Amino acid sequence: MIRFKSNQLMLAFIAVISLSGCGSGSAPETSVPDSTASPASAMSAYPVSVENCGRTLTFNSAPERVVSLWQAPTEMMLALGLKDRIAAVAGNYAAFPDSLAESAKALPLLGTSMSWPSKEVLLSEAPDLVVGQSLEGYAFDTSQGYASVKQIEEGGAKVLGANMCTSDATTMTIETPYRTLRDFGTIFGVSDRAEELIAKMAAEKQAVVDAVKGLPTQRVAFYNGGEGPLIVLAGGIYDDAIATAGGQNVFPADSVYMSKEDFAASNANVILIGTFEGQNFATLRDYITTNFPELPAVKDGRLVEIPVADTDASISVMRGLTEIANGIHPDLNLAVPES
Repeated sequence: MIRFKSNQLMLAFIAVISLSGCGSGSAPETSVPDSTASPASAMSAYPVSVENCGRTLTFNSAPERVVSLWQAPTEMMLALGLKDRIAAVAGNYAAFPDSLAESAKALPLLGTSMSWPSKEVLLSEAPDLVVGQSLEGYAFDTSQGYASVKQIEEGGAKVLGANMCTSDATTMTIETPYRTLRDFGTIFGVSDRAEELIAKMAAEKQAVVDAVKGLPTQRVAFYNGGEGPLIVLAGGIYDDAIATAGGQNVFPADSVYMSKEDFAASNANVILIGTFEGQNFATLRDYITTNFPELPAVKDGRLVEIPVADTDASISVMRGLTEIANGIHPDLNLAVPES
């Protein structure tokens, strides 16, 4: 078995993006409030503090120049009506949900999905808040010319680790976005908006939990391309989504690449085929059916396309959960939350 450490999950995610192009993501439908509105009650509540990755971040006022270095927190800020607070974003790795696409169009880009802004470029934006997916590596890797968290803080900005604190992506679950939404709600004085969105997402999760209760657990493989080794999605948010939807991931949580032999021996009842924009579902499906004809999932025709962006730790995650539940249990036909 070819197995990699858990902190390589995000690297595999980024590698797939570089090979296949951007993804196609969508999220639960939500109305986007006026981003310029600031309730008087919120304005009078400052200073406010949030606990983030073992640190206390205190804000005397809502940040006005935010640089977001990962698409998930960018989506969350847009969904909370905070477009006018975003000074710039790093390159995005997927299409934005339909409900956010228009507001995302005008966001200034500082990099690409595979290259974050250099230290000089980032600091030249004079941000008062920088948001990263985690607080180590990737966008903060000084060996790549990026600014470290310490260097950004020395420049006068605060740094928020959205969704993760370290590069260990196995810490994420389908409820991870709740925490980031609440942090944004506190920081920007829009807690009511955050709680409304969280409640909507929680209701969508509960609909899946109720629907799969008592159904037989299915053995699930989540394939994401490659022909030897094969890229698989396992651990963290992927395992949580599959388990919540009534399945069990056939591969260990620290798996990223699997040999053809191990994939053939998985005995998967269902194969989820994760796709980014640029990946063709029919091509991936044909590869699996041709090379693994003895798998139960292939014999029964249970190969299901799942847009990988729908499983990101953002406002789209319950859409992905519902799609996975329908794929694992084809008789459910649950209504998928609109984007």
